[in-house]
Amino acid sequence: MRKKIGYIIFGSFLFLLLLYRVGQGPRVKIPKDIKPGEEFIFPGEEKTTEDTLALLISSLKEKYPQGSETKRDAHPFAHGCVKASFTVYPSIPEEFKFGIFNSSKSYPAWIRFSNGSITKKPDQEGDIRGMGIKLLEVDGPKLATDEKRTQDFLLINHPVLPAGAPDEYLALFKAAFVKRPMSYFFGGMPWDWKLTALKEAISIRRKKIPDVLEIRYWSTTPYRLGNDSTAVKYSAKPCEIKNQEVPQNPAEDYLRRTMISHLKEKSACFEFMLQKQGNPISMPIEDPAVHWNENDSPFVPVAKIEIPIQEFATPEQDRFCENLSLNPWHSLPEHRPLGGINRVRKIAYESIAKYRHEQNGIKQVEPIE
Repeated sequence: MRKKIGYIIFGSFLFLLLLYRVGQGPRVKIPKDIKPGEEFIFPGEEKTTEDTLALLISSLKEKYPQGSETKRDAHPFAHGCVKASFTVYPSIPEEFKFGIFNSSKSYPAWIRFSNGSITKKPDQEGDIRGMGIKLLEVDGPKLATDEKRTQDFLLINHPVLPAGAPDEYLALFKAAFVKRPMSYFFGGMPWDWKLTALKEAISIRRKKIPDVLEIRYWSTTPYRLGNDSTAVKYSAKPCEIKNQEVPQNPAEDYLRRTMISHLKEKSACFEFMLQKQGNPISMPIEDPAVHWNENDSPFVPVAKIEIPIQEFATPEQDRFCENLSLNPWHSLPEHRPLGGINRVRKIAYESIAKYRHEQNGIKQVEPIE
């Protein structure tokens, strides 16, 4: 009897150990001697980048055959693009005074709000939502050469990504594009299952929102702030939090309609915030699937985004919105994107924007107003 109980206890221990083990993946192994703000290149990263770009271009060719309008590979369906202002606060901490945050200045901006799904579906279905911010009249050298006076910030309404390493994201893309996403999470033996990634993916896809102008957004990936030892993440939070509910039986495009009615009656406002990296292991550069604890390093407001009352839902502005190019590498060196995901983005975003505009017979133009 004691022997049987011992087997049961031992088996239960192994089962719990297995559950603990499968619940951790995938995670990037961070070197113990890594320094704040420091990056490292993943094994085979160049090949991963090439394969990612090839997969994305192939998927666009399949989805949008010759003669049809080619949309973006990510966040292809916009709710609209709106005019805004981005005003840096006059009294932010000295440690944050780099690049556009170096002085109190107001920049004109365009903001594109979007759904993340690569296929068009009703807004009432859960999805990731995007907030792409493009500042204008930003002087100084830029990391990407196709735009001279812009600074872009790309945010989504979730603080982390499902996977952090470029090769893991490529594997997730491959599974999604053949319509077998669960094969990524449950591939191989149980100890290889990626339940943490699955949990985040489910959390992202379940997000149903009442208004894109009244939810919080995060950058998920980190960025340089001035010097090599400082990294930050970004977040935009509504100036006023309202406990709204998703409308009952809404129209399929209710988020666009809500934006239209909102900005017809009143303005919208966000605080733009920075979160400084602390411990480089628990707050890693190379794993945007890891949440940077806000108790350890709170977000600090550095600027206000104001979206005035306006009418944006016009054919001309919708066309402008469709042709707008957003890229985190449209950036001053002081805000350089960091980490493997952002390094892949550099090649992918530039190449896909060029391909998309060529397929649509449209010249890629930098907005100036």
